[in-house]
Amino acid sequence: MSLLLDFLIKGGFLLDALGVIGLGMVGMAAVRLANRYRSWGGSLLASGALMLLLGRIWTLAAQQLLTPDTKFTLGESWNTVFSIVPMALLTMGIAAVVWGLWGHEQWLREER
Repeated sequence: MSLLLDFLIKGGFLLDALGVIGLGMVGMAAVRLANRYRSWGGSLLASGALMLLLGRIWTLAAQQLLTPDTKFTLGESWNTVFSIVPMALLTMGIAAVVWGLWGHEQWLREER
């Protein structure tokens, strides 16, 4: 097996890259939806997509940036913060996307 293919499969780089690209596309579509229809649901959907993207990038970057020496230097409380923030961003992002879709659908029903 080639070195590049081995890196893509075992490292998960391809799936991570596709996930970040997909979240970016969802964010761009949500911004376009918010601009076109001026609905609060579209704006909430866009902010949820942004939170999902930030949470995913934080998760990917933390694996590379938080070495054992860095974790020891930061201390226990900051390590806890750095592990909780991505989960909170991902949770709030999913909630905002779902609530934004529901709100936009309700807004469309009221318009008709």
